[in-house]
Amino acid sequence: MKTINHLLADMFRLHHRELVRFATHLVGNRDNGEEIAQDAYMRIAGRGAQAAAITYPKAYLFTAARNAAIDFTARQRTEWSYRVDVEDLGELASGDNPMATVEQRQRLARLAIALNELPSKCRQTFVLNKIEGWGHQDIARKLGISISMVEKHMMRAMIHCRDRFREEELF
Repeated sequence: MKTINHLLADMFRLHHRELVRFATHLVGNRDNGEEIAQDAYMRIAGRGAQAAAITYPKAYLFTAARNAAIDFTARQRTEWSYRVDVEDLGELASGDNPMATVEQRQRLARLAIALNELPSKCRQTFVLNKIEGWGHQDIARKLGISISMVEKHMMRAMIHCRDRFREEELF
């Protein structure tokens, strides 16, 4: 009987290209297809010694990839619900001076773009703290992460936004 490492190595060698193509077809993006294929392998590896007893490994692998694609799509939908919308930020830019308002809206649009480049939890942390005024403890509780992780996400988001604004100033 093959060990899990041998089984995964064989599956990877025999089916990886086809599996990535299949996953890419399911989600419409090669990078995400690669991620889903990796997730499918990890699901099999998570079965431990039971994985070596799988009767139809290819069918099991493709089923695991299909299930991973379903999970991925559900995560994407949830993540999109936390995307930063320029219109929502635009409400923050109001004032009597029209030129200042236009300039402020442009900065907010650039901020929204920069924030949307961040991973979901990092972006959520920043929005909850800086835009909605939540404290670190409340954010940690809502997102199911530690206060230390909230602080790390905040630092990452602020550094990313600062760097993005600096890059734009160079052009």
